[in-house]
Amino acid sequence: MTKQIKWKRLTIFMTLIFATILVLTACGNDPSNTNSTSDMETTNEGNSEVTLRLFSNLPDRTSGQGRAEQIVIDNFMKENPNIKIEVESLAEEPFKNKLKAYMASNEPIDVTMVHGGAELATLVKAGYVKEINPTEYEGETYNFLPGVFKSFTFDDKLYGLPRNSDYEVIYYNKKLFEDNGVKVPTTFDELLEATKSFREKNIIPMSINGKDLWSFSGLYQFIVQRYSGDQSLILDAVSNDIKFTDDESFLKAAEYMVELREEGLFQDGFMTADYGASQNLFTQGRAAMWFMGSWEAGMATNESLPEEFRNNLAVVEFPVAKDGNAQITDLLAWNGGGYSLVNSSKHPEEAKKFFDYLFQADQWPKVAWDTGAAVPAQKYELTGAETDVQKKLTEILVNATSTAGAFAIDHGTPKFKDDAQNIFGKFFSSKMTAEELLEELQTAAENQ
Repeated sequence: MTKQIKWKRLTIFMTLIFATILVLTACGNDPSNTNSTSDMETTNEGNSEVTLRLFSNLPDRTSGQGRAEQIVIDNFMKENPNIKIEVESLAEEPFKNKLKAYMASNEPIDVTMVHGGAELATLVKAGYVKEINPTEYEGETYNFLPGVFKSFTFDDKLYGLPRNSDYEVIYYNKKLFEDNGVKVPTTFDELLEATKSFREKNIIPMSINGKDLWSFSGLYQFIVQRYSGDQSLILDAVSNDIKFTDDESFLKAAEYMVELREEGLFQDGFMTADYGASQNLFTQGRAAMWFMGSWEAGMATNESLPEEFRNNLAVVEFPVAKDGNAQITDLLAWNGGGYSLVNSSKHPEEAKKFFDYLFQADQWPKVAWDTGAAVPAQKYELTGAETDVQKKLTEILVNATSTAGAFAIDHGTPKFKDDAQNIFGKFFSSKMTAEELLEELQTAAENQ
């Protein structure tokens, strides 16, 4: 990458940083209330009622992002009494599988949650999701941060909008660290030492959702960056611009992951643990750390979790390598989850109205932040009532010296994503060497 391109990226990112800390709220313009005449129900008052279908990956509607999503839905239905929204919500992996089935059958959902990058690319290729006009979402009505449409754009066309600023951190239990005299790790050596110390005390060092596979790739991407100092290096390898054998950072990262694997960083049986199971180990105080994203900010305000856990929940940046070129403020950040309009919708005008309402600056971004559910992909206002977790997550974001812009496995084709995830799963559940990991990743990149 040339210095000119790097400087351009830095300039864009600094714009994002300054935009994030601006207090800019705006009232959205209410789109015209025009109703489709097809498949409508009639109310007692004689008004036509439309029922929209929203497919979501947030099954818990009482806390976190599920609660925030439901608040916005309720706000919309209160303002639009002739439009009813029915929500179908499943946990992450069942959601992904059913969305594939809906795509194959051209199911007439109106709005669906989507994952940007490779998974959305599949929906785009199948013609299942609708192209939208990016110019409609500029300005203070929506207040999107710069560059956040990247993972939702294909061939210069936009097919969805992001709901969060996603970035990986380590959540940790302050009490477990303090009671056991373990230092919160800020370097790779300290992470290994913490792993050994907790293992000696029969405490799980770090919980992970091994069954879902994708967290392994995020871990590797972050470690590669910590050695190389270059956010684009692994993305270039996925794009076949370079090889996984071209830079020593790939091998160093793989070798360090071998050390983590051999020292027992993750819980026993981690390959059978899905998202919920891995989170439960952490929230029940059985694991000292959880490698996860900013979208879990809501744990701090989730009253269904033990009060002792909430009082001891904290966040730390991912550690750095002492012999690496990265700063601890370099951040694995991207915009992954969002929403798309579905082409087979029976009520496209009403669906668009809800979709636009959802992203208004005073709806999802405000509600998600004010409830502590997530860090939005739009400018948000600090209220002064933030939890310590929210404050730390904001500090990590606004102080970031660089961001990745993409999750590596989503930077390639859907085939590469599947292949790479399986490779990482095999690596962590076997004695695969660092060299063998790179060989298999290179093969996957070449055959995507």
